[in-house]
Amino acid sequence: MTTQSQESSGPTSYAMYDATRKRRKTKRHRRTSEADIAYLNITPMLDMMTILLVFLLKSFSASSQDVSVENLLLPHSTTKLNIDEALMVMITRDKILVDKRLVTELTPEGLLRPEDLPEGPHGYLVEPLYEILENKAAYFKRIEDFGGTQFVGKIAIVADRQTSYQTIFKVLYTAGRAEFGFFKLFVQKPPG
Repeated sequence: MTTQSQESSGPTSYAMYDATRKRRKTKRHRRTSEADIAYLNITPMLDMMTILLVFLLKSFSASSQDVSVENLLLPHSTTKLNIDEALMVMITRDKILVDKRLVTELTPEGLLRPEDLPEGPHGYLVEPLYEILENKAAYFKRIEDFGGTQFVGKIAIVADRQTSYQTIFKVLYTAGRAEFGFFKLFVQKPPG
């Protein structure tokens, strides 16, 4: 009788042992797969997304130039040239702006103020504009040193159609002295 009871308890205990072993094995397997997910490194994916975001923002900002400033009417032209990326200098009827930031104000006649011309009223250098453009040139050169795009010195002049040639000439002279020697003048396409 003892042999019968041992034989009958043997398979059941073996079945319980086998079931317990399988259960522990699946638990261990579940733990290792969760641990693998815990060690998932998403830094390269975030780096890639950041690069894509910067690229898209850069291409969006350079795709077209928006010139919407009060007191600014552009002259008309039939030119077919494309807009290049350049530092924007705006000359409205009463102000000079660089990247839409005020540099100096003009007189009511639209001329440069005498205190902005250190060489006197017949001088060509506009001191506040020169200082800002010189800082921008140094900034672009630092970007070039760190592997960015090459500094070429392109500038876009957006001037009101009532702006005097004397003022435009002084702005261009100042830009040239600050190493912005390549310039384009913005115009408006005629309606129609």
